[in-house]
Amino acid sequence: MNKKENWLRTINNDNPAWIPQPWEPFSGSFPGSVFLFDAISGSIQPIKKTLDEPYYDAWGVQWILQTGAPAAIPLHTADNLVIKDITCWEDFVKFPELDGHDWSFAQRVAAEVDRSQSMVMPMIFAGIFELSHALMGFEDALCNYMLEPEAMTGLVTALADWKIGHLERVIDKLKPDVIHYHDDWGSKHNLFLAPEVWRAIIKPQHQRIVDFVKSAGIIFMHHSDSFCEPIVEDMAEMGIDIWQGVIPQNDIVAIQRKLDGRMALMGGIDAQVIDHPDYDEQVIRDEVRRCIDTYCPQNYFIPCMPNLFAIHPEVERIYLDEIKVYGQEWFGKNRS
Repeated sequence: MNKKENWLRTINNDNPAWIPQPWEPFSGSFPGSVFLFDAISGSIQPIKKTLDEPYYDAWGVQWILQTGAPAAIPLHTADNLVIKDITCWEDFVKFPELDGHDWSFAQRVAAEVDRSQSMVMPMIFAGIFELSHALMGFEDALCNYMLEPEAMTGLVTALADWKIGHLERVIDKLKPDVIHYHDDWGSKHNLFLAPEVWRAIIKPQHQRIVDFVKSAGIIFMHHSDSFCEPIVEDMAEMGIDIWQGVIPQNDIVAIQRKLDGRMALMGGIDAQVIDHPDYDEQVIRDEVRRCIDTYCPQNYFIPCMPNLFAIHPEVERIYLDEIKVYGQEWFGKNRS
């Protein structure tokens, strides 16, 4: 059994042979990477960024990558918000071009992947919720979801249309096995929107996105490294195959029992416990063991850093090593 087969068997609880490392069957754009970056995603953010200097993306949102930060963040001021009045959002939003991009590099990489052994997984950044608050600022977005639901529904519907157009081209050009789709719906302890608001505005449009991907026979992996427990039934109902990013602040065991295999989970590692510059190797290995011991017995589960990768390379190396070493030991005792 190769790594691809074992990974797929794990998420489907179909007699896998070992606990996989989270990304072991994926082949990305560059040596050692796991995600294939498509031409449209590559056109949204500038390729070259200067630390601590603001820049604009193709949506007109200002960002900054600060020294020591793991990723860029929107830099909102009263003057630079893209949407200044949600009731006339059409006057402000300029949708990036979906056509006219050079796909040659991404297509060449995808064509070179041995699909019998590995899988291709494009990463689709900034889902419809994330895009909505990037365009107007987080406070304005949360207020508008409550106070201007009709206008927000119009905006989110248009964003979903654009996302489906993006995905249509990704699927046509790259023939992916998995779509890794980002939309963070919560913080460490709460959803950003009340469940009823999320269900009324976000869910119907996200459903269209999931349906489009699934209609092509592609696995839909949703990334949200946050607290989503109140809507986990909705996520499974929508047809999301894998929730990647489940943090242990969710009651993962209760979620697993509730889902009964309807949606696989990836996550469970508490990054705040282990991912530090002054890391403790034993603490890392203990946390991996806690994760495996607690969540793997329920199946349909892959231990993973919820935020994809550890920030510190040595932490990443140790945690992956412990999944391999302890995972083999655990599997031998519990699955033989």
